[in-house]
Amino acid sequence: MSNLRAKISQATNKKVPALALVVVAMFGMVAGVLAATIVVNPVPNTGEVGTYHTNSGTITVVDNGLGVVANGNSTASGTTTFPLSGNRNVNNALTAGDWFEQVTFTDTLTDSSAHVATITVRNGTGPSGTLVISKSFTLTGPGGASTGTITAYVDIGGPSLTSPVTVYITVT
Repeated sequence: MSNLRAKISQATNKKVPALALVVVAMFGMVAGVLAATIVVNPVPNTGEVGTYHTNSGTITVVDNGLGVVANGNSTASGTTTFPLSGNRNVNNALTAGDWFEQVTFTDTLTDSSAHVATITVRNGTGPSGTLVISKSFTLTGPGGASTGTITAYVDIGGPSLTSPVTVYITVT
């Protein structure tokens, strides 16, 4: 027992070199600075491999990506006119729990012509993959200056989806 006490007392009496304390302090400061400046930015994954857009030149297209339908809507609305401001929606029948593709359209001219927007979703490998759904909507120009948009929601038709997913958007 006395031997153990002697060893403990010898260990506490040893002097720690000043250089070792400086190194430990510097390491702690560097770790603190790194921990304070690291910023994590989450990047949303839309789950799509690619999007192919073509249009007549008067409508711009923004692909908002994939989502899951929270509230079903059994009433399909396939035709609408661009509002002068704000947003209107078009959709096929939406079933809660299914995947959907969301696309926003903006008409850049003051025409009152009808445009057909087709959203085609394919998945799987190969040059074109397997057709999942293709849905067309009729979008009529506002007939005057407009900042309004139309958002299309396309229910892909199931709660599961095989990657890769590719979305083709064509407006004529």
